[in-house]
Amino acid sequence: MKLSDQIVDHLQRAIVRGDYAADSRLPTEAELCESLGVSRSVVRDALRTLSSLGLIAVRQGHGIFVTSPDDNQLLRALALRLHRSDLKMGEVMEARRMIEGAITAEVAHIGTPDDFARIRGFFEQFRTAVKNSQWKDAHIAHSNFHLAIVKALRLPVLELILPPLQGLILGSSLPPETDKTDMWDVEAHEPIVTALESGDADLARAAMRTHFDYIDTPEYADYKTLLFRDAATLPSFGPQPGPLTRTVSN
Repeated sequence: MKLSDQIVDHLQRAIVRGDYAADSRLPTEAELCESLGVSRSVVRDALRTLSSLGLIAVRQGHGIFVTSPDDNQLLRALALRLHRSDLKMGEVMEARRMIEGAITAEVAHIGTPDDFARIRGFFEQFRTAVKNSQWKDAHIAHSNFHLAIVKALRLPVLELILPPLQGLILGSSLPPETDKTDMWDVEAHEPIVTALESGDADLARAAMRTHFDYIDTPEYADYKTLLFRDAATLPSFGPQPGPLTRTVSN
């Protein structure tokens, strides 16, 4: 590990520990050089790295400051990492089948009537939109259906680590051919809702996993070989899905 990377690691640990609070000023370059026993070029290289990581901001004439946590910056970085990977859509969908199956089972245990009503509401919106060939609305409702199940967990730790999964959901919730009703697999979602409402975890897991059986059909053979970055644009992590990734019209 080169010297500047060691300095990055040292300062990053200090920031994470809270030795330097958000919006507080770091020592000057000269002070860092003296306290760390390194040259100014090493310190500057380390500060550039910390700045690129979003941990510090250099304010000309004022000094070097620790930044406040920025969730949007983190989410963009996570989404970008997914898009720069060599993941294929088949691998993404298999991951979703396993992860969402487990999450759905847990939600069947801990979900509230309000959660289930919200999930059913998105399902009904999804079914109506597909029936009326409103493909953009179908995409939004379909994505929100799956995200509502994930969010029903209400676990603070998972709130921090679930955004990558949300990125996968938003980036892979469109079928290869959006104007074909059958490819939206609408009715496979009904058993998921029913199982959740019944509180049967095993049934809920099985229903979600069965829903993902569509990826094993011949219609999805070519789609599964696409790279994730080629099949989806960088998703938005707001309450609604981001721009559609393939040509969709109402």
